[in-house]
Amino acid sequence: MNQYNDFMGSGTVANDSGRTHFIRATSDVGFKIIMSDPRIAEALINELFEHIHIASVSITSPGKLKVPLHGRGPLATIEHHAIMENQEHIIIEMQMIRHDSFDRRTLFYAASAFARQEVEGDEWASRIRKIKSVYSIQFVDYFTHGGIPIKCYEMVNKFSPEPNANEELLPLETLPGIHMIQVELKGEGIRDLKFPASGKLSNLEWWYYMIKYSDQFDADEIKRCRGLGMPECIAQALEKLEYSSLDPQKQAEYVTEVKNIDTNNKELERAALKAELKGLEEKSN
Repeated sequence: MNQYNDFMGSGTVANDSGRTHFIRATSDVGFKIIMSDPRIAEALINELFEHIHIASVSITSPGKLKVPLHGRGPLATIEHHAIMENQEHIIIEMQMIRHDSFDRRTLFYAASAFARQEVEGDEWASRIRKIKSVYSIQFVDYFTHGGIPIKCYEMVNKFSPEPNANEELLPLETLPGIHMIQVELKGEGIRDLKFPASGKLSNLEWWYYMIKYSDQFDADEIKRCRGLGMPECIAQALEKLEYSSLDPQKQAEYVTEVKNIDTNNKELERAALKAELKGLEEKSN
């Protein structure tokens, strides 16, 4: 039973037999809560980096990236931005609703962090050597390229929007020093993780599993998953998502966000069904 069928107009969650409710990690509210703990953010980043063969990092300066736009002031919509011990930057975003401008926005944020580095030195050549990389990680709940799934366990760089003559997706070149890493939660591998988990998962798979299904957990399920080998930091991340522990403002923000996401998903489903029926009708004629 998904507790979000139990949301009531007052912005509270109905309590069924004392069950502990957790919010969606894929929501802006939920993901920002998880990423607000540098230890949890560092654990997630390093599991992902290890899988795609990037050296592990250590967070020394968590904070928000402020990108000035003319007449609008700084943006504060990024879920996570931190500077590593080696002075490299990490930006992480969660995106549940597909927007045409999302790819450009993420590249803009990454380029802003890259360009705004303060580099000291008398000679330009010595300054260049001190410019550090920026890693921009996006978790998205849709297929980036229409209905074409990407093997997200293997994906390091973005792919071009259009396939070449051989129907192959080509790497999209970005600025040197800016690394775009995208994880499709509906892509191959991740979409095969079903709830409830019953077998052995890797640490990275446990992260994906928690991110996808956090709102289906309760206290008993956390305990059961600990017995299956779920890392303790992931259990701690889940516990931060307990609905009753949120302040009233966060609860209200979350309820509104979930309703907007669910409404958007229903509209997409209706549009897809309409297109399918239209195609069948044209085919029959």
